[in-house]
Amino acid sequence: MTLIMALHAAAAPSDETLQLLKNKLEGWDVATVWPQVTEELSKHPQNPDLLEVAAHIAFYRGDYQQSLDLIKRSTAAGGEDEKRIGFTLFVEETIRVLTPYRRYETAHFSILLDEERDGILIDYLSDALEKTYQVMVQHYGFKPREKVRVELFPDTNAFYLTSTLSVRDIEVTGAVGLAKFNKLQFLSPRALIHGYRWLDAISHEYMHYLIVKMTANKAPIWFHEGLAKYEETRWRNGPTYLSARYQTLLAQAQSQNKLIGFDRMEPSLIHLETPEEVQLAYAQAASAIEFIIARAGHDGLKRIMNRMARSEQKGAGESIRDVLGIEFSEFEKQWTTYLASKALTPIAGTTIHRYKVKEGKADDNRMELQEIKSLVARNRTHLGDRLKERGRTGAAVIEYRRALSVTQDSVPVMNRLSGALIDLGRDDEALVMLKRILVMAPDHPTPYVRLGRIHLKRKEFKEAKSAFEESIQINPFNPEVHVGLANTYAMLGDNIGYEKERKIANRMRR
Repeated sequence: MTLIMALHAAAAPSDETLQLLKNKLEGWDVATVWPQVTEELSKHPQNPDLLEVAAHIAFYRGDYQQSLDLIKRSTAAGGEDEKRIGFTLFVEETIRVLTPYRRYETAHFSILLDEERDGILIDYLSDALEKTYQVMVQHYGFKPREKVRVELFPDTNAFYLTSTLSVRDIEVTGAVGLAKFNKLQFLSPRALIHGYRWLDAISHEYMHYLIVKMTANKAPIWFHEGLAKYEETRWRNGPTYLSARYQTLLAQAQSQNKLIGFDRMEPSLIHLETPEEVQLAYAQAASAIEFIIARAGHDGLKRIMNRMARSEQKGAGESIRDVLGIEFSEFEKQWTTYLASKALTPIAGTTIHRYKVKEGKADDNRMELQEIKSLVARNRTHLGDRLKERGRTGAAVIEYRRALSVTQDSVPVMNRLSGALIDLGRDDEALVMLKRILVMAPDHPTPYVRLGRIHLKRKEFKEAKSAFEESIQINPFNPEVHVGLANTYAMLGDNIGYEKERKIANRMRR
């Protein structure tokens, strides 16, 4: 070997070293890998491959400027290629989007958001995150070694630039959040018509973070999505995953022999074709987690996760075989039998939840009218809207009821009818309607606002508080909700809650 060749060899880390660094990065083991890559850089400061790996590790640490500096050094040392150019642009866009945001620190999270547009969310967000953290410490024994980074984006453009998700991903697959790059990212509920269960969504993404860390990123997608869906409401002692919508989807898929194979869910649910398929996949995956717990208990579930972390390959096959004692093909068969044993039946009136990005002020009304399938019912509903606008609320009620006679269990029509009945002081009739709506559309914010109004009027303050809080968990950008909740807190003697909600309501009215 010549002297020049020897010097060249000394200037490069071994392939084994580079692969080890990449493997730890793949498992988001940033706290361990950063000192290691720093040491290697002291030995090989001009190696382009090492600099490129270091740039990615810095990005996963949340040090975006250092990541940018490192990837530029890598390019200067090794020449431009498509990957380096693409990553450079991505880091630059991330810096550009996030630089104006304000940082909030909680005990276990570091949160970045647009203060002007989303500052009112911080108290709710911090509370949900910290409750999620504590619940998952108790349930899984999981304590992150560093503060978990959280980024909230006010619009789809900022979300797309920093997450690589598109409007199609949001509207077809409901991809409003992401656990990637060793952090949690999600879209503000302000960006979607009617909002969405944004606090459950961030708890859902925290579960993905937990799964990556506990399994060394070896879990398959069905396990990821199933466990995240199964646990996403635990922070608030919320309902089970088996909502009326999921029960209906599972029942119909079973009867029509249209269950989605777990292999079709890889590498991501965003590659499924329709919202129906995506939501069915969530339901199936959560049911599979439920089956594991039924077979082996929660301790068995954790043993499967621990076994994944020690596996040489991604996937759940080895872990399920070791813990449950069956091959994965047999696991799928037994899960199908378990699902059939639940004898699920479709629930009338349930619909697929659809996410719709806001495009203008008229979007809400236009989208709801489009959801009414019958043209006759749609026209009667539109007539009812016009009558109500003119102050003829009694006549509007007649038209809404006529529309319902044509299209029973239509949430848009029932929403309008319940509001008109409340305006006429016919609260008992409105309550019957609202309860029907919430069975079919538990993620629609409007019924909760109206429930809150009725309960507040009747001096049922605990029930009013619960209803208003449910609405905030879906659409926190309705000033009426904060006014109602402030008044409720005042009646309950909660001065701190009153002041907080009053200030939010006043801020939104500016």
